[in-house]
Amino acid sequence: MGKIKKFASVQIRKITGGKDPSRLIEDFIMRRGFDPEKCVKEKTAENIRWMVPMSQEEELEILIESLTKPAETTIYMGVNITTVPIRGAAEVLAAALEIADGLVGIKVSLVGHFLVLSSSFPTADIGIEDLDYHYEMISAQQSWFREALADELEWEDIPPQ
Repeated sequence: MGKIKKFASVQIRKITGGKDPSRLIEDFIMRRGFDPEKCVKEKTAENIRWMVPMSQEEELEILIESLTKPAETTIYMGVNITTVPIRGAAEVLAAALEIADGLVGIKVSLVGHFLVLSSSFPTADIGIEDLDYHYEMISAQQSWFREALADELEWEDIPPQ
C-alpha cells in the first residue's frame, strides 16, 4: 500500500463551481430584450435587485440574495398583483388565499401592502431554462389570478400594478 501524502490545510483552497448567478440573470434579462445594467435597481455585496418590464404597467422583480454564501444563494422572482386596501383587507386576503390553491409552481404572498405572485429557488444547478420556466409560470398565471380575485370580490377589474 502506498503512502498517503498529507497536505497542510492552508494549501487546500475551496473551488466553487457552477455559473455566476448574477451573470445568469443578466443573460435571462438580455434574452427578454432588455439591458441588465438599466434594469438594476440595487446592488450590494450580498444582494442584487433588477426590475424587468413585463408590459407597459408591470415589472418583474428579480432578486439574488446571499451572494457571498454560494451554498445559500437564492433567486426570487415576483410580480405585484394588486394593492391590498385598508378597508376590506380581510376579504381580499381571504379571497387571495382561497384562489391560491389553484396556483401551480408559484405562490401568493403579502409583501408590504401588495399581493405578489412569486417563485424562489436556490441557485445550485440552475440554468437559464429554469429561469424561463419560473418566469412563464408567473406570467401565465397572473391574469388568471387577477380575474379570479376580481370575480371572488365582485370587483369590476383589478388593474395591473
